[in-house]
Amino acid sequence: KVLFNLGPFSILDRKAMRKATEAALVRTAVKIPNLSSTIRHMSGGQRQCVAIARTATFASKLIIMDEPTAALGVQETAQVENIIRTLKENGEPLILVSHNMRQVFDLVDRIVVFRRGRIVANLHKQDTDGNDIVAYITGAKTGQAELQAA
Repeated sequence: KVLFNLGPFSILDRKAMRKATEAALVRTAVKIPNLSSTIRHMSGGQRQCVAIARTATFASKLIIMDEPTAALGVQETAQVENIIRTLKENGEPLILVSHNMRQVFDLVDRIVVFRRGRIVANLHKQDTDGNDIVAYITGAKTGQAELQAA
């Protein structure tokens, strides 16, 4: 937010920026202890949460997350997963790319399995289990019937 735009010199409306930030964090259920701290002083999990909140606020047509918890610890992973649940409850469209089966089954409604660059299965979560998914991933099971039904 800009108060005055004077070409290359602008005056920022810090109050409005803080208010918008707080609203975005509330909307996405992201908890940042100190809004005054810079990103470089935040943990990996906090950085990931800020990135998700920013994406959900400014580009919410579709959110694509590729292994969003890969480099995070247990607590930080739980925090990111809670944010994903909140986004889902708010009706935000999102695609989660993950190899973590527990995470996939906890967070998604539909599972699409790729093998060698092709979709081999497109399933509702409640219609499958981890063994089926692994069979599709490894090629032990082919997904032609499931693809035609979807």
